[in-house]
Amino acid sequence: MRLHERLAAAREQLVRAGIQPTEAAIDVDLYARTILKWDRARLLLHHQSAVPETLEPQFSDWLARRERFEPSAYIVGEREFWGLDFFVTPAVLVPRPETELVVEATAAIARGLRGQNLRIADIGTGSGCIAVSVAHEIPHCTVIATDVSSEALAVAQRNAERHAVDDRIRFVCTSHLDGVDGEFDVIAANPPYVRTVDKRGLSADVLQEPHVALFGGASGLEHIDAVLAAASHTLRPGGWLVMEFGFGQEDDVRELVSRRANLSVDHTRADLQGLARTAIMQRR
Repeated sequence: MRLHERLAAAREQLVRAGIQPTEAAIDVDLYARTILKWDRARLLLHHQSAVPETLEPQFSDWLARRERFEPSAYIVGEREFWGLDFFVTPAVLVPRPETELVVEATAAIARGLRGQNLRIADIGTGSGCIAVSVAHEIPHCTVIATDVSSEALAVAQRNAERHAVDDRIRFVCTSHLDGVDGEFDVIAANPPYVRTVDKRGLSADVLQEPHVALFGGASGLEHIDAVLAAASHTLRPGGWLVMEFGFGQEDDVRELVSRRANLSVDHTRADLQGLARTAIMQRR
């Protein structure tokens, strides 16, 4: 069998299992390149060649896992984010492109602040994608990254070590910033914001991600409000909060911020679909 025939059969296998054709094509390409340690150019170059012996049995094993709607990032064990490769496991959310807006805004603010020892917090760090990316981008900062999951923090620690920023990030197992001393120049957060009633509408692969990192209670706003509370107490005067929120939650976020006399919304950022997804706030 030729390689292109094996890959075509794999795509058909995933489509029959309920994976969308475009997604199936991406998955099959990713699995083959990862296992063979080839780039896309080499994969195309060898499309007419015989199936490499090193492709199996891992390729078939990974296809079987994807048929059960396991996220591809868990299958291959990593996901690219902010131009960096991050280890991911079922203990953490899969990093998503829209969360890069949080890194972009946090880094931009940090560059504009004077001082050589900026103190930044990352609430609900998960895989550490925000904390590690910010530390990688801003060499003159230190980061406190928190999460309620010790398993997630272990993944985040590996990612910090992978990108050689572990000496500037301290990981703390706590809720929000509970028990963390000192003030921060910038706080970044991607809190759980999915309403529990919306669980039925999520895809089968998203539902395999940790629910503690997905769901924000009946309103979807419980953890958002808790982040605002933490920021209002731990940001230095003039400090900034950068927070991701869910589709359709902009007005709710603005309302919650208006209830805190020392916080104000500076502006919001839209994702690639033009939807407001990130709020940039400042402490007065």
